[in-house]
Amino acid sequence: MTLARISRRPALAAIVLLCALVLSAPWACGQQAGAGTPPSGEALDAGSATRAFARANALYIEERYDEASSLYEEILLAGFANADIEYNLGNAHYKSGRIGWAVLAYERALRLDPLHEDAAANLEFVRELLADRQSSVGGPFSAFLGRLSSRFTLGRLAVLVSVFYFTLICALIVGVLRGGLVGWPARLAVVMAIHVAVAGGLLGYRAAQASANVEAIVLAPEIGARTGPGDDFVLEFRLHEGTKVRLAEVRGEWARVSVSGTDLEGWLPAGTVERI
Repeated sequence: MTLARISRRPALAAIVLLCALVLSAPWACGQQAGAGTPPSGEALDAGSATRAFARANALYIEERYDEASSLYEEILLAGFANADIEYNLGNAHYKSGRIGWAVLAYERALRLDPLHEDAAANLEFVRELLADRQSSVGGPFSAFLGRLSSRFTLGRLAVLVSVFYFTLICALIVGVLRGGLVGWPARLAVVMAIHVAVAGGLLGYRAAQASANVEAIVLAPEIGARTGPGDDFVLEFRLHEGTKVRLAEVRGEWARVSVSGTDLEGWLPAGTVERI
């Protein structure tokens, strides 16, 4: 779908799902969709988060998008990282005309759940509206690896590797106890060894990507990139709202960024970009 994806109704999650958000809190898995404290200055518990989520959805349906955005952000800032909340937040930002913030929320939703089809569709739709068009880089194999690995989070890949490895060990043990690695234990061991190699390779690829590429979104409507960290440096090029960049360095109030697929690199005011 196109604009129909960004509908008047947000993604509605069951009460059970929201209560389960406790498992996504920083003390459970170390993930958080933002930094800082809730606007109210008070921590939200699971019950308060559930009520805030329901209220934010109601505000969205009433087309009170700014108020809905504030409530979604309050839940996220309290540590309840969830792809549906980020997706709803992206829709609310889009409806309010904040394209850059919408891109940021959709990107964060996909970091939490790479298989979130609505977030992926809306991100693709919104990208068509951006002033700075970006294309993928690398050859066919690199693109294939990127698409394949993007279907899994690091946590999911780690679980898959563990399951495949455990099954491989079990097959080897059964083969030894049967007097030799023949028959179905041997076939299972070979299959699991292949799975361990593939999943382990993808895990290493994603881990290397995560450590090497710190990505951010430009939030300013238009901003000039300079040759150094200061207004007195030469203006090199301009970037626009919603553009994804690689964050190479932060020095004081300035951030050095590069644009994938180009040789563009420059310094922006740090407040004009937000890390995904």
